[in-house]
Amino acid sequence: MHQTFYIDIDEEITSIVERLKKARASEIIIVAPKRALLIQSIVNLRILKKEADENDIQLMMVTQDKLGKILIEKAGIFVQQKMDNISDEEINLNEEDMAGAQNYSNENEMNGIRESQNRLSKIGSENYFSEEEKAQYLQANLEKNRKIKVIKKDEPIQEKLINKELVSGVGKISGKKGIRVSLDISTRSSVAEEPEIIEKSSTKENDGIQEKKIENFFFQKNDFENNSRKSHAEEFGNYDLSKKDHRGFLIFGLISSLAVLAIIAYLFLPKATLKITAKVKTQSVDSNITGSITAVSSDFEKEIIPAKIVSAESSITENFKASGDKSVSNQKSRGKITIYNEYNASPQPLVATTRFLSSNGKIFRLVTGVTIPGMETVRGETKPGTVEATVVADTAGESFNIGPDKFSIPGFEGSGAEKYTKFYAKSDTAMSGGGSGNQTANYITDSDVTSAKAKSLTKLNEEIKNKLKESAGEDVVILDDATQGDEPIYKLSNSSGDVVDTFQITMQTKVKAIVVSKKDLNEMVAKMISKAGDGKAGIDSASMKLDFGKSSVDFSAGTIDIKFHAVGEIIPNLNLEAMKKEILGKNNEDLTAYLSTFSDIKDANVEYRPSFINSRIPQIESRVEIILDK
Repeated sequence: MHQTFYIDIDEEITSIVERLKKARASEIIIVAPKRALLIQSIVNLRILKKEADENDIQLMMVTQDKLGKILIEKAGIFVQQKMDNISDEEINLNEEDMAGAQNYSNENEMNGIRESQNRLSKIGSENYFSEEEKAQYLQANLEKNRKIKVIKKDEPIQEKLINKELVSGVGKISGKKGIRVSLDISTRSSVAEEPEIIEKSSTKENDGIQEKKIENFFFQKNDFENNSRKSHAEEFGNYDLSKKDHRGFLIFGLISSLAVLAIIAYLFLPKATLKITAKVKTQSVDSNITGSITAVSSDFEKEIIPAKIVSAESSITENFKASGDKSVSNQKSRGKITIYNEYNASPQPLVATTRFLSSNGKIFRLVTGVTIPGMETVRGETKPGTVEATVVADTAGESFNIGPDKFSIPGFEGSGAEKYTKFYAKSDTAMSGGGSGNQTANYITDSDVTSAKAKSLTKLNEEIKNKLKESAGEDVVILDDATQGDEPIYKLSNSSGDVVDTFQITMQTKVKAIVVSKKDLNEMVAKMISKAGDGKAGIDSASMKLDFGKSSVDFSAGTIDIKFHAVGEIIPNLNLEAMKKEILGKNNEDLTAYLSTFSDIKDANVEYRPSFINSRIPQIESRVEIILDK
């Protein structure tokens, strides 16, 4: 069973979909006039196709609109030029069906209405139209100026169809003389077409062929979707376009595509960038900010920002050249040794002048007495006791300038082999200073030691700052007078007056400091600069410059008083988002007038893309950008 829907030229897709949903048949034929809204939009047709698929409805459309047919096929819906399966049986209406036609005063007119209703009731199968649809169709004909023409009784019965291409092969009408009805079923788009008279003379054999064609359509849906336009023409015998038609379609399609592209380009491609140069002024302020370790967040009213105490330890070792120069004739060589106790856990004292014998037989003596610590056990490991001492050659001479070596203690030789071998000494650097004749050598002066300490202290301070930053984090401000450190401890490898080419100094210290976040400090300073101005405008942080004075630090209270001089540029407070909404769609003249109302705008320039679109801001907000030139 199938149903046929006749749609109006301006009928909306929503109305057609509702009719489709209410259909009682699984096979639907939709007859559309030329230029109907439905067949002018591929979107509408795809919606219709989707709705039919979801409701398991097989769909066919009948229309003579050439462009519409192309779109219908593109949407995957089968399309015919004609509908040839209208029944040829006579149609009888009862009085109830004619209740809506009582306004007609002429009996011949009423008979014409009944005859048109009979024709509708016999199109297709028994349930081809519901009673409601018949009434709706008749009412639509009356409301849309579809005319019923009464013809003389003695004339042959004919049916005049304005849109004959939509309904052809209408069934036989009885040859008996009677009222002839001319039914105008055209829509507003087809009223202007030339009327034509259609002869109703189909045989039963032809009717059977047309019914077979409709049946083939509903049971060969896959063939329609997969075969080419040519195969459809062969199957249904009514798809006939000349080469001229093809050229017309191509030209029309090209023009339509260009029009669509132009609309898309106008709506979506244009973009405008508005660059605004604001009037800025420079503002300076001299003030102070308190950093406190008890503050959780910045307090702009009290001008307090969070602070914290950090600490770090650092040590450095530096080598320096001895700058002194003196005669070393009859000079004794000297150097440093480390004495080891691997004998027992008891400390062993050694007096000054204790002898140490090198591997090549050179005797060196302790300059001052020392005590060697005993062995100790640390985490299960036994370590020897060690002590560092200075030794001098027993006699003068250049031959005592020996390199690093191992020394024994001759005084323990009589105490047994074990003690003699387990007390020993090593030198890590060469002995130096021994000489004879008119030789000279470098030695460490007092100024060498003073200079070495100053340079090492500077480097130690830099090192300790880096350690403090590592401990506090990268985004902190560490002021020089906001630190407190222990007195540096330094150690010299040689004493002033020693004959050496180089000497070594080791320095270490521990420092703590009160630090603040750079971000918190800059935000507080920016607020104070803005407050010094009008209090409404923003501050360009990138242009802000800070000079710090002497700070006061209280480690016991955990506070720091930061004194500063700051200079910054005040930027007008322009609401760019609100401005963007206001300029949408404005032409250059209106835009200039609008921007002139802002006293804080110095200059403005609009850049359009594409460049040939240079007269109006796009209507779409996302295609507009406003840049504030700082």
